[in-house]
Amino acid sequence: MGRVIWLLSLILFFVSLHVFGAERIDCSFLLEQILKNKRQETRVIPNLSDLSANQPPSFHFLGRKVFENQSKEDRLKAISELPLDQVIAAPGHRFLRKPQQVEGLAKYIRENQGGNFEHDRILVNIVTDSEGKIREVDLWNAHHRFLAYRLAGYERMGQLKLDNIDILVNGVQPWGEPWGHYLPAAGIDLNKFRDFRVVPVGGDIREGTIALSGRLTNYELGSRNTIGQLMTNTMRDYKPKVGVYFGTFDPIHEGHFRVAKNAMENAGLDEILIAPNLNSIEKPEASAAHHRIAMTAMRVQRESGINLYTGDSASLIDQFGRDPFFERVGQIYGTKKLYQVIGQDSFEKLLEQGKIKPDSNRVYLVSPRAGSSQNLVIPESLKEVAVVIPGDGSPSISSTQIRQKIRSHNRPLETELDPTLLEYIQKHNLYQGK
Repeated sequence: MGRVIWLLSLILFFVSLHVFGAERIDCSFLLEQILKNKRQETRVIPNLSDLSANQPPSFHFLGRKVFENQSKEDRLKAISELPLDQVIAAPGHRFLRKPQQVEGLAKYIRENQGGNFEHDRILVNIVTDSEGKIREVDLWNAHHRFLAYRLAGYERMGQLKLDNIDILVNGVQPWGEPWGHYLPAAGIDLNKFRDFRVVPVGGDIREGTIALSGRLTNYELGSRNTIGQLMTNTMRDYKPKVGVYFGTFDPIHEGHFRVAKNAMENAGLDEILIAPNLNSIEKPEASAAHHRIAMTAMRVQRESGINLYTGDSASLIDQFGRDPFFERVGQIYGTKKLYQVIGQDSFEKLLEQGKIKPDSNRVYLVSPRAGSSQNLVIPESLKEVAVVIPGDGSPSISSTQIRQKIRSHNRPLETELDPTLLEYIQKHNLYQGK
């Protein structure tokens, strides 16, 4: 039976890899890069996207042609009948984190005849074919404000004041100046769009912002949300609490799952994602990532609410760090309630390196070292972003101990390592020479 479970899990894992590499998918990779077990019962927000993965949006009903040398007035006339709901949101915008900001802006717009945003205009991009026919109309910035107009009762592009918007054509201003499309790297498949420029951090520019060509449509870049769907996503009441558990997981053992389940129970999480470190810099002798992921994929099948991130996290984390990765997870689930499950040793190392900030985009759930008499102290400045999770009293287990047992031909206990993983390890001769 164990061999059957192992085979089915491995087939599912490699099929998923094939699917992920086959075509451009949703801006946040939806849940297609999450291996979810069949007993999954967490309250994940469904249907965060409304555009087909295979059928691009159509703007053929906008009959006018648009060219890069046309004035802003003519550009607006060409799209004046376009419903705001049908404009395509930028990748990485499947929900907005501050719905209260949308409501406040809508109130200002209603009370001030559309408001005055000349200092910071909404930026719309019209992408055309070689004949000037409109392929797509995309929103590039000011998503909160654009939703506010919709909430304030505005329905079509032609109702917006010309002074409050800028309209690009293929990323070009009427006077011929080309603009780069600034996007969060968290919303882009960086393995498919390599021709990007990293934008320096400063002002409103966050870590992980990149610039791409204005000739690429939001849909081509991976967006699957119209403004109408973005409004629905943003105004949903329930936002799940999602944790991420990083580690080498070489191999993943029962101690890892005890930590994960303890964090879920104590912090009231809806779901935890296991995210193996694909490039284990501090452990260069770690097993190949595909083995570690395959073993994790097999084991999570038996745990409700604990699942596996199968996407290429390294392409994002290695370039920009973990903050943009958490932004991606938040966009996948439509939530800003994000948590990082972390052991005491790793947490204290990050503290020493000054890498935990009071404005962190997640809360650290710190699991204390088993049997440790040393008190774990959270600095006063970090108490909003770091919480100690009480230990469950179980004896400590380490991957190092598991590997040593296997190398010396001692069978790990089932309370230490799942038997199906041991079969996989023996089949692939893992840990024999380490």
